[in-house]
Amino acid sequence: MKKIVTITILSLFAVSSLFADEVVKFDKSLIKERNNIGYKYEGPKIEWKVPDESTIPNNQFGDLIKYGKELVVHTYKYIGPEVEDKNMRYAGNNLSCQSCHLDAGTKTYSAGFVGVFGNFPQYRPRENTIGTLADRINGCMERSMNGKPLPVDSKEMKAFEAYMYWLSQGIPVGAKVEGASLAEVNRKMIQTTKADTAKGKVVYDTHCASCHGSNGEGIKNEGKANGYMYPPLWGDDSYNKGAGMYRTLKAMDFIKANMPLGATHENPILTDEEAYNVAAFMNMNEHKRPEKVNREKDFPDAAVKAPDAYIEGKDPIERKVGPFGQFIKTNK
Repeated sequence: MKKIVTITILSLFAVSSLFADEVVKFDKSLIKERNNIGYKYEGPKIEWKVPDESTIPNNQFGDLIKYGKELVVHTYKYIGPEVEDKNMRYAGNNLSCQSCHLDAGTKTYSAGFVGVFGNFPQYRPRENTIGTLADRINGCMERSMNGKPLPVDSKEMKAFEAYMYWLSQGIPVGAKVEGASLAEVNRKMIQTTKADTAKGKVVYDTHCASCHGSNGEGIKNEGKANGYMYPPLWGDDSYNKGAGMYRTLKAMDFIKANMPLGATHENPILTDEEAYNVAAFMNMNEHKRPEKVNREKDFPDAAVKAPDAYIEGKDPIERKVGPFGQFIKTNK
């Protein structure tokens, strides 16, 4: 009898665990609360301004800044999977950091680096902990670059940090810089509307395939450790399923302000609906890409789990294609 009761309790626990994520909705106010650093910048609005390279000093620190920019632009050349020195193969694909952080992290609304240095340490909901800038860089290494962490005391890590420090010169700690983050696209639409991947394919074929390939394979430059002219969007050499770009809403925000080439936040080419549909198409389950090890450990606190965080076989497909309103808490 005791054995039957135990099995029943375990079964109920399994069922409740299966649906727990549907009960606990994403609460944006909690992130705002946890982002409180005990200080609020009260100064004037900070405009996006990229420093002139003539300000890079002619010394050891300046050399590190320049190397940091080189790493962002030509990541595959120094720490990619095809470099001759096997000990330097930290990235697992042939993308570059600027595949996402456009123009070496200097383009607005493409997760640029201007002002980013003064915003760390910061609360990170994906890990539910306080992360450093080095932690954030290594998050990209393990996810977007599908690789392994850089040693925090390595020349490469110091160079990344030095470059971001230089781009952030003169910007006060805690200040928000206009254009530093992605611009959120129509959050009312995604709450009630499901993304249409068939329409997304039409958008992809019309606007994206000429650069990224009819099968998302990108256009690779000739030679080893020489990266891509245009990066792949799925396949073995693309970002893995733990990357931010694998999330439909984050990809949508990036695409609307930056794609196809020539688009900006102020002058987009795609509509909100087109960006939404093509983001879902790009990341649909049928488009294979590398898995991120231990991804099930992401967002350990369900209350701050991003509504578009999706694991095939674990999460409902609506977390991939919407509508997303069912996963978002409405704070009245």
